[in-house]
Amino acid sequence: MPQRLAHRIFLWGVGLALLTASGCEIAPTYPKARLASSLQRLLAQEHLTASVRLFEHTLSVQVAYPDALALSGTGIGPAFDDAIRKTLPAIHRVLFSTDAEIRFYILLLSDPQAPGVYLTIVRYVDDVRREQVNMLDTPEILSRTIFDLQYVGPSRSLSLEHDFPSDIQLEDFLSWQLARRIQHALADTFPASSASAVQVGQCDGVFNRGEFAFTLNILPPEGATTLDESTMRRIFQTSTSVIAKVLSSYKFQSFESVRLIHPLTGRNLVLPKSHLDVFR
Repeated sequence: MPQRLAHRIFLWGVGLALLTASGCEIAPTYPKARLASSLQRLLAQEHLTASVRLFEHTLSVQVAYPDALALSGTGIGPAFDDAIRKTLPAIHRVLFSTDAEIRFYILLLSDPQAPGVYLTIVRYVDDVRREQVNMLDTPEILSRTIFDLQYVGPSRSLSLEHDFPSDIQLEDFLSWQLARRIQHALADTFPASSASAVQVGQCDGVFNRGEFAFTLNILPPEGATTLDESTMRRIFQTSTSVIAKVLSSYKFQSFESVRLIHPLTGRNLVLPKSHLDVFR
């Protein structure tokens, strides 16, 4: 996810603070029973082609906006800012003026001029609240937001019904977020400009039966066939430090262990929850 794109989304989010602050009312402006239809109406007023789904704790919104994602020499589509400016205020307005207990929201953005290109944004609503009272700085806000810009091909399409069919759970959100944060931390630890830099690939994360498991796709420097023990220690230590700090910041305790997997060497490092405090 390009940093410039993430910052543009953040700047629009900052501009919503005054608007959403008006949500502290005795009676909800958007009761849960009418939330989806109300948001649909707000988006229609902005002339947006959109669909809305509400699960128990997750609000999902899909928007198609011409020229929002068409890639060019200058980056993302020329109408991207317009799409975000029209969409996020409506979502946040509803989120903070409803009696529904919404914990996450998903925005799936597409562009009819760029078939097969999708941007998915996933946010934890408590992070949005903390952002509005300046409890999180800009880098942390961006790190806590899932941005997934992908090309699935013109013959396939993403939809709320088929690709986001259920509530998001906090443990799954944290596994997605942590995988990205680990990858970025490893890229910073082993900068590509270094002559002996390892090759940092995509890191993946899942949560299953009380365990976070992260796959670290780290390859040796170009021309080498193995990673030495010192490098492996740095890889595991960097990853574990990120995990410990993030889980602590969310005060998440509903897990038993963390597993780090390095496919190339077959190494598995399993840490019980009680051992993570050492790495904070």
